[in-house]
Amino acid sequence: MTSQPVSLRPKLSLRAALKDVLGGSAASVLTVTFGLSYALLIFAGPLAPYLSYGVAVTFISSAVLAAVIGVGSSLPFAVAGPESSTAAMTGILASSMVERIIAADPSAPLLAPVLLTLALASVATGIVLCGFGMSRMGRAIRYVPYPVVGGFLGATGCLILLGAVRVVTGQRLQLATLGRFGNILTLSELAAACAMAIVLYLTWHRSRSLFGLPAILVGGVIAAHIVFWLAGISLAQAQAAGWTFQPPPAVNFMLPWSIDAIRSYPWYNLPELSGNFIAVAFVTASSTLFNTAGIEVATQREANLERELNVTGIANALAGAFGGYTGCVSVSRSVLNFNGGGTGPLSGLTVAAISLLMLAFAPTLLGYMPKFVLGGLLIYLGADQLHKWIVQSRRRLSVVDYLSLLAIIVIIVQWLSLIHI
Repeated sequence: MTSQPVSLRPKLSLRAALKDVLGGSAASVLTVTFGLSYALLIFAGPLAPYLSYGVAVTFISSAVLAAVIGVGSSLPFAVAGPESSTAAMTGILASSMVERIIAADPSAPLLAPVLLTLALASVATGIVLCGFGMSRMGRAIRYVPYPVVGGFLGATGCLILLGAVRVVTGQRLQLATLGRFGNILTLSELAAACAMAIVLYLTWHRSRSLFGLPAILVGGVIAAHIVFWLAGISLAQAQAAGWTFQPPPAVNFMLPWSIDAIRSYPWYNLPELSGNFIAVAFVTASSTLFNTAGIEVATQREANLERELNVTGIANALAGAFGGYTGCVSVSRSVLNFNGGGTGPLSGLTVAAISLLMLAFAPTLLGYMPKFVLGGLLIYLGADQLHKWIVQSRRRLSVVDYLSLLAIIVIIVQWLSLIHI
């Protein structure tokens, strides 16, 4: 009789571990899908030839953030990684650095300075978050005027939409480039991406089922290749026409802290980029607090705010040390893991392991991925962000606050257009 409880414990522990792994595996699908989209968002335009490095730093960031926050969070089922808002601000930072390098010397190398800039921003953000957590100043962020936070995050939604257009068509959406969007091929690519976004909204947005998103995306890829086959278009022809991505070379990874990279880094640009560094830290801190609150509401679990800021700060500092960029806890991935039965840190470790595994398989996936599938996902994410901060926020803001929020969005987007994002 006395041995029965002892024999039950391993079974219960094994069952809990299995649920953590399954929940983490489901969350990993979102991490992989979003990660590919964020890599394309950040490493676009002049950085497109270095996409393999973008994929590498994205999944390095995902692995470090998922492991550290999964183990250290006060919400043991939390799953973290790069988020749409943090990736958008990282994209702004990368584009700003590229613009300044090209303006100074069009033949100067881009990759090493950009990777070092992203790593510096991640380390700096980690230090700021730890400072908030240890000094208990993190709660003060909750008192930042709502229109300011909404304006920043709403502007990131605009950036994601603009980035989606660039991913799908290879062109910036600006007044000067509108003429390039008049051909049938470009309009067809945009129409397919918008259709994909609508499908995501009508299905996964409303149900949030465990395997809904991967099923939709895989279905989109299969449907696209069936259409190519029926039209007599080979994979090489689809890649040449711009319907699918050119497969990048094998994923490359390098630490940005080499002596040569540090010596040749354009340090004189840092004062001009200080506003971008502050924006990255602000959006990461705000996203951490808002996402934590969202997880608390969705799961009826209470989090320790100071601990969340500290562990997110440590995770970002470590991600930067390994050459990654910023991120935070994710509402969708954490809730998906929780609903799938995940209750412990093994879920985050599972996400980290799968993220590292993707370093070998991501280039192959991109070679078969139609642009409109990932572009449609970005359009959905950007539109969802804008809906949250422009439409839904109207219900709880006064007219003056709401107009202030819109003004901040317009000002930030206008500033982005001046630096050609």
